[in-house]
Amino acid sequence: MSRYLLIRWAGLAGLVSGLLIIAGAAAMTFAPPVVSGLFIVTGHILLFFLLTGAYAAYFSHAGILGLLGYALATVGNSLFVTFHIMDSVLNSGIESTWGFNDVDLASPAFPDAVSIAGVVFGLGLLLIAIASTRINAPNAWAGWLMFVGVALNLVLSFLPGELPTVAFTIPPLLLGLGAASFGWGLRRN
Repeated sequence: MSRYLLIRWAGLAGLVSGLLIIAGAAAMTFAPPVVSGLFIVTGHILLFFLLTGAYAAYFSHAGILGLLGYALATVGNSLFVTFHIMDSVLNSGIESTWGFNDVDLASPAFPDAVSIAGVVFGLGLLLIAIASTRINAPNAWAGWLMFVGVALNLVLSFLPGELPTVAFTIPPLLLGLGAASFGWGLRRN
């Protein structure tokens, strides 16, 4: 497969990823959590391909900043997907089948790990956005939109008090819109 085809397919994966994340955010208000979680986690799995395509498109100009952003965003996204799948397993009642009944992943360390994954993912997206802006990439604004979505998610999780569900739909909407726009830009160019 040529680099050109890789970038085009990654753009399509990014477009689908963004649409799935947006659908998951919209489903948060009216559907059971498993439905919105399925859309969001599937979108994050496809986000791996978008990150790879974006790095492949700009690797020769992005330098070490782009490489570091790509690595951190990929690791952070991996941790995000892992923690959300583990949370689904623990809340589904099948943990005894998989042997998780001996492990207390609901301990106070687990929410901290989710926050650390968000920080690593957000830092990676920030570096990608900076590298894209520095090289005047045509879709650099989409990288900033993705970063703002992840950063806002971290901020909302630390706010005191009970926020309405609609407040928690804004970060994935921004992330999904950024991913879809980035994917569309890669697909089109």
